[in-house]
Amino acid sequence: MISGTNGLAGAADGAFLLQKEKRTDGNAVLDVAGRDQQDQRFYLTKDKERLIWTLERTETEAWTEPPDPVLEAVAALVTAESPSWAGTATELAAALQTDMKPNALAMRLNVRAGKLLTDYHIRYENSRSHAGRSISLTLEPPQA
Repeated sequence: MISGTNGLAGAADGAFLLQKEKRTDGNAVLDVAGRDQQDQRFYLTKDKERLIWTLERTETEAWTEPPDPVLEAVAALVTAESPSWAGTATELAAALQTDMKPNALAMRLNVRAGKLLTDYHIRYENSRSHAGRSISLTLEPPQA
């Protein structure tokens, strides 16, 4: 339905296309395509009383991100038995037994800090002082 690389479709990173047989039809197919997402197809039915679309089924399962080995290693280091860790990026690289350079490890944790907190309940903080940079990791059990 959208083809070519001209105009808005050519400049967009993704597109949603809702297709119906007739304009007043209560069934539709939503196609999702794009550079940063998996192509998906959703079959929808319109609830005429509440005026909302409800999902009937999907043709493809939603993409799930594979586990990050660095975050997995941090989760193995910071556990209920050892709920906190503090030190430099070099010390963390040694504790994780990774071959990543310390600055790359710190940068990766800066970028993935939100996922580390959401998925593993570990708070990542970095700080700088006259003595140098330091990293602290703290386990924060989920709230009931």
